[in-house]
Amino acid sequence: MSKNKYHLPFEGEFFVEFGGIRKKDSHSWDILLQRYAYDFEIRDEKNKPYHDQYLKIENYYCYKKNILAPLDGYVVDLCNEFPNTKIAKNRKIVCDVADVRGNYIFLKHKYNEYSLIAHIEKDSFRVQVGDFVKAGDVLAQIGNSGNTNGPHIHFQVQNGMGKTAKGIPIYFHHIQIRKNKKRIYHRYIKKGEFVQNKK
Repeated sequence: MSKNKYHLPFEGEFFVEFGGIRKKDSHSWDILLQRYAYDFEIRDEKNKPYHDQYLKIENYYCYKKNILAPLDGYVVDLCNEFPNTKIAKNRKIVCDVADVRGNYIFLKHKYNEYSLIAHIEKDSFRVQVGDFVKAGDVLAQIGNSGNTNGPHIHFQVQNGMGKTAKGIPIYFHHIQIRKNKKRIYHRYIKKGEFVQNKK
């Protein structure tokens, strides 16, 4: 479990499309770096992340919403190279670029923990490498770059920056969890829940 206590990297309520501490909730359990990663998106009352035509990126509720720093830390790496991946028919997962993360940002936190946020909108960054950010600062906007099937936030915490680093279960702090219209309380958030930072 992470030694740091993290906030959710967005404003308002999002749906946990994937993520948790169990294999059945993860989209990449066998990839140690991504084992405890989360995918977040906004969904409506029909449980859809978009309105009208799903092939249009601008119809996704979370597209270009702000991405927030989940904790105080330093920007140690970012990528701002790639256009958005075209949304495929039947929302098949595709990657139009050389890096599955697309545009991303790495933050270094206390206790040698690193957070990674991926699939960011090109040219939306408000920070640069070397900047110190506070929890809640706006970093960039949600996009659809990299290996995706629609705009969302990919968020993970890991014990280093290299390829041999491992993902860490994330201790989220000061958040609200909702499922089936009921508020619920437990230590970890997981796939199928709606989550938001407490105000």
